[in-house]
Amino acid sequence: MHNLKLRRGVMYTVFFFVILKFTCNVDAKDSDFIRNYFVNKAVRNVVGFSCGDFTSDFYFLKSLSRAGIFTIIRRHDTDINIRRFLSTDVWSLGVVVDLRCNNKSAVTIFAESSKYRMYDYSYHWLVLGSKLNSSVLFLNDSAYGITTDLTLAITNGSGYDLYDVYNHCKYRGGALNVTRMGSWQPGGLVITLTQPLIERRANMHGMTLKMSGVIQYRPKNMRLEDYMQDINTRSLDSMHKFVYAMISHTADLFNFSVHASEIIYWDRHSVHGLIFEILQANYIDFGSNPRIMVSERLDYATLVGAAWPIRPCFMLLSTPSNDIKLEIFFKPFAIETWYLNAIFIVFFIFVMRLIMKHEEESKEEKYSGAVVLTIGITAQQGANFFPEHIPGRIALLQIVIFNWLMYNYYSASIVSARLSEPLDMMEDDVTVLADSDLKIAAEAVPYLNYFLYKLSSESNYFRKKRWDPLPEAKRYLPIEEGMKQVSEGTLAYHTDPNTAYPYIEKTFEPNKICALTEIHLFKQSVMGMYASRNGQFTELAKIGCLIPGYATDR
Repeated sequence: MHNLKLRRGVMYTVFFFVILKFTCNVDAKDSDFIRNYFVNKAVRNVVGFSCGDFTSDFYFLKSLSRAGIFTIIRRHDTDINIRRFLSTDVWSLGVVVDLRCNNKSAVTIFAESSKYRMYDYSYHWLVLGSKLNSSVLFLNDSAYGITTDLTLAITNGSGYDLYDVYNHCKYRGGALNVTRMGSWQPGGLVITLTQPLIERRANMHGMTLKMSGVIQYRPKNMRLEDYMQDINTRSLDSMHKFVYAMISHTADLFNFSVHASEIIYWDRHSVHGLIFEILQANYIDFGSNPRIMVSERLDYATLVGAAWPIRPCFMLLSTPSNDIKLEIFFKPFAIETWYLNAIFIVFFIFVMRLIMKHEEESKEEKYSGAVVLTIGITAQQGANFFPEHIPGRIALLQIVIFNWLMYNYYSASIVSARLSEPLDMMEDDVTVLADSDLKIAAEAVPYLNYFLYKLSSESNYFRKKRWDPLPEAKRYLPIEEGMKQVSEGTLAYHTDPNTAYPYIEKTFEPNKICALTEIHLFKQSVMGMYASRNGQFTELAKIGCLIPGYATDR
């Protein structure tokens, strides 16, 4: 009896190891393929969704760990938080899903990952399936984009056929693309689709992308597309035209079309503006209004990058100082020259007395006439005395010429000193402007409220003291009226110099251009271009816009 039990135990043990060896051999193909695939991708972190087979999971972990790949595997259930489980902020993450075991779980995984936009550069998806057509049906391409890295591996005997899967943008009418990219056999991985990812997906087949922004100066009789390319109005809505030109350039690179629209109404009390609401709703793909780059706006839109340098300011006219300094009248001559000049005047009086005595011997006055005559000549007021004798004429001529030279030099020095006095310029500080009596107004631009409400303590002080008490009807002026009042010296007008200076060149006199003063709410900064929140075209915009933009800046 004991021997019988022993023989049965040995038989069961042998049977168990045979089954285990068979199972491991079957799973070895999957695990070896997955290991080779992610080693080729240079991915060092992989998450796998298990079919529930402990042996398969063990071999999967063992195979990838030997390749230096940190691996987590878990069976999908209703308690799993896909957003946390697949979260990655620093490194790229490989994700393995097997359609051959539980299709319902796969559908849930794809739906959740699409909801949280997990199909960008950070994720490398590997989906295992048995048949191509049936496997494609389980994919959820609602969040796919030009940077999606998803490979569909279809079983083919002892190996796999590999297919590259992507969609430029489903909600913009894009179609799912499935392209054969290679194969895998136990001998190794063979990739035939070697063209760079962006390059091979560059043709978007005329897909229409949308952009919009607040356009202020478009003539009613001109189409928006024509206005965006109109060189005669390049200083108006210039930042919008710049972004439109960059997106149009990108459209030529990637073969898509641009549908531009304009926001007619915008809330002048809003800090962020309507543009961020429609970007958050993915109603448009790009905002043509570059805006200040701050983290709080990332809840509404995705930042593409820096796009437009900006330094808006209050422009006002500085006036010459009305304070006349007494020393300006003594400045033309040194103190020694003044003393010497006084001596000469006394000497001239004696000379004139001698001439008058020689010319008019019957004259009763002695020195009073000579004094009056000398003062008249010195002040260039003329004289009613003309000597008849040549010596007298020569002496009088010398006195007149000497005083004429001194008078003209003195007068020119006084005028020059007054003209060279610095203008009564206001300090470049909004708190100084807030404490002044000068009227203020602004060009109606969407970014102004952010400067006033969110920027700094100085701008907040200015807003509370001058802007908030100002009636709504007096806050905003058209650029033409605003700059006209600036030229009259009655207004400090907030605008972008890129918009203002074409008007200044046409309407301001040269001396008024020199008298212009700029008071900045903040120093020069760079505004960013924004795309739809978690949209599929952020990377496309970076490639198409920022690289050419950098070349333009250079």
